[in-house]
Amino acid sequence: MLATHNNAENRYTTIRKAVLHEVNQELMRNQSHSVQAKLIDVSALNASKKWNNSSHRQVDWDWVSGYDTFKFRYPKRFEMALWHNRQLISLSLGRPSYQGTKLRLDYIEANPDKPADLKVFQSTFIAMVAYAQAIGAEELRVMNPVNEQVRKYYERFGLTYISKSDYLYIKL
Repeated sequence: MLATHNNAENRYTTIRKAVLHEVNQELMRNQSHSVQAKLIDVSALNASKKWNNSSHRQVDWDWVSGYDTFKFRYPKRFEMALWHNRQLISLSLGRPSYQGTKLRLDYIEANPDKPADLKVFQSTFIAMVAYAQAIGAEELRVMNPVNEQVRKYYERFGLTYISKSDYLYIKL
């Protein structure tokens, strides 16, 4: 890894940690203290392997190899693992646009067997807004919603769907 890449990785990891600390403070204020936001690590990736055995899983993305590739390619990435008690309930990955004016969410997956009352997108959305503000992005995008029901759910957060390019966005 080049020194400049390593410097970027370290600089943006500091920002990611600060944002997740802020998100955890917000979760505690909203009585969701049993949900905690963390960076994606080996324990999160190992826990995600269990999702492969679920009959409720809607996607087939390999988080272990996918994360390693994404991490290497995008040192400025957005990432988050959400935990409820000791259960991994969500993973998400995104990245800023090349100009840095937009933050896109490329991958988000909830544990297919998590309790139904635990909603993960709201916490992810809060974290994305905080990260976008920290890096100076002016727009959030959610790329390629998995189906129409999910797309309509995202629209409840004020996101607007662009069918031609299959993403939703909101200006900050």
